[in-house]
Amino acid sequence: MKLKFLSVAISLLLLFGCSSNIEGAELAVDLSDIEQMNIGAEMPRLLYAANNIVVMQGTFGVVVFNMKDTVVTNRISYEQIKSYGITMMMAAVSPDGTTIFIGNDNLSMSSNEFIYTHQYDIRTRLIKETTQQPSNLFRPKSIESPGYHEQYDDIEYGTSHNVVELDHSYIYLRSSSWEMKDLQIVHCPFEDGESKVFDVFE
Repeated sequence: MKLKFLSVAISLLLLFGCSSNIEGAELAVDLSDIEQMNIGAEMPRLLYAANNIVVMQGTFGVVVFNMKDTVVTNRISYEQIKSYGITMMMAAVSPDGTTIFIGNDNLSMSSNEFIYTHQYDIRTRLIKETTQQPSNLFRPKSIESPGYHEQYDDIEYGTSHNVVELDHSYIYLRSSSWEMKDLQIVHCPFEDGESKVFDVFE
């Protein structure tokens, strides 16, 4: 009887205790691979920026950077998200900057509508499945190509293809090399003033 009980207990532990994609699982923030990571074919892109929070997606997956504390507070890596059945991650952020919606980009190839299958709470770092689709999402402003832009006179080559406009300033990403460790957030005023630069993975 004891052996039978022990066998059942071990089975339950393997089923629930060792699963990384259980409901409400917390995703750890591990940046140990950034040092050796290249940017890839495209610059990381902004997903959200407001209230000292910047969310971006790149070959690192999705990260959240706190400009006030100058630290990466959250990360959803491609390796982590594989256990949720997502092999081509597409992410977007709620307008209030509290939730990241995640879906499988390859599922949209057979449909005109993209479906988000998971949502991630930035405050708690918890991820869970969802069937409810967001009614509204934060949309950064796309720019046709890096280089000189009259309204963004600080932007040069080696920058992201989108910006976030705030009340009196704008935010974009840049890198001095193709190494991910050199990625920076630049916060520029529209009028006279000094830009603030943040090293994302310092």
